[in-house]
Amino acid sequence: MITLSPEVMYLTAFALVIVMKIVCFILGYKIIKLGYNLISAGVKGEFKFSANFIGFKADLASLSPGLLFVLLGVLLIAVAVYTNKTSTYQTGRLPATSSADSVKRFKDSTKTPKVGDFK
Repeated sequence: MITLSPEVMYLTAFALVIVMKIVCFILGYKIIKLGYNLISAGVKGEFKFSANFIGFKADLASLSPGLLFVLLGVLLIAVAVYTNKTSTYQTGRLPATSSADSVKRFKDSTKTPKVGDFK
């Protein structure tokens, strides 16, 4: 079985986020370009787009399907910009203190009361 170090796993996760953002930018650009080409070619076709999400309602009606492609491309690029993935890792390294110090630090201590403590 192959075990990867935390550093390699962190770099892999970071690289995958960068690849996802690049792919979203390229797809968003291509979709916007398709919408622009449809608008400039004068393609007509009426559509109605409506969405209802957690109480928010949006309606979009158009004579050009190119506007829908432009909107979808912009939304895809916005997802690429605002997606933030965080990853953390612990190396498992021990502190640079000696083991005697750490034993003292984490050892339970009990204190017995003396006769003079009570009044």
